[in-house]
Amino acid sequence: MKKIFGTATAFFVLAAPAWAQQLPPANSKAGQCYAKVLVPAAYNNSAEEVLIQPATTSFKKTPAVFREVEKRILVEEESFELVPVPPVYETVTETILVEPEQVVKTVVPASYRNETKKVLISPARTEWKVGRGSYEKIDEATGEIMCLVEVPAVYDDVEHVVVDKPAQTTEEVIPARYETIERRVMKTPPTTRKKVIPARYETVVVKELVEPEKFEVVETAPKYTTIQKRELINSEAVKWRQILCETNTTPAVVMRIQKALVAAGYNLGFEPDGEMGPGTLSVIRKYQEANGLPTGGLTLSTLTHLGVNTDV
Repeated sequence: MKKIFGTATAFFVLAAPAWAQQLPPANSKAGQCYAKVLVPAAYNNSAEEVLIQPATTSFKKTPAVFREVEKRILVEEESFELVPVPPVYETVTETILVEPEQVVKTVVPASYRNETKKVLISPARTEWKVGRGSYEKIDEATGEIMCLVEVPAVYDDVEHVVVDKPAQTTEEVIPARYETIERRVMKTPPTTRKKVIPARYETVVVKELVEPEKFEVVETAPKYTTIQKRELINSEAVKWRQILCETNTTPAVVMRIQKALVAAGYNLGFEPDGEMGPGTLSVIRKYQEANGLPTGGLTLSTLTHLGVNTDV
């Protein structure tokens, strides 16, 4: 018995005669896989066309044609950044008030002088005085003579101080005082400006496809001959049958097959894991033998019998 193993799946193919070691049927479609499986024998007396030369398919590959071209590609897109703009200052000249205008008041004291003034000591008056002579007699009886005489006023010189000039207040205006100074003032406040960073490109050499790779399929039709024979219907036979293999299956399909086997009462010995290992293949063969199905590969008839969706 010959074993063939794949990376994700493994299947068994029984050795067959040389004439059966040919390629799968010529009407195979892309994505289909075939294997020589052991089909249960069945006999029938009839005329049969026997394949004496199977169809062959060969491929002629024409490599793709490329050419090197220079291509300008964008390495870095255009961007922006904010650049600070410092403030602008200037020197200005201005006159400032140092001391305001003032009014100073000055008091001029009074001045005095001495004056001599006649002061009345006693005013002028008249008074009686004793007379001197007969012709001045008034009263003959007494012989006394009284005369009414004027007594002049009596004055005295008195010196006293008088105001020559009264006290007064004078005002002096002191003008305001200014100074001319220079100072630095801000003419333009600080701002920002947008700086554009241009996109950056590079020129690279790339390979450009001129003509794609081509495959020409050269097919040789099979040759048959008609013979009369008794066909063993139930006898085992190794034939091409469409199967699942590592090329056209997925872990999801393997997982469905494993679950279907468990549902049919077969023990995998492990939890379904989506890997087509030796244990899974062994249980599949047991199922095929028990149900009279072709053995030696995971055929589509086996999948149909298990009720597994064949859409891989």
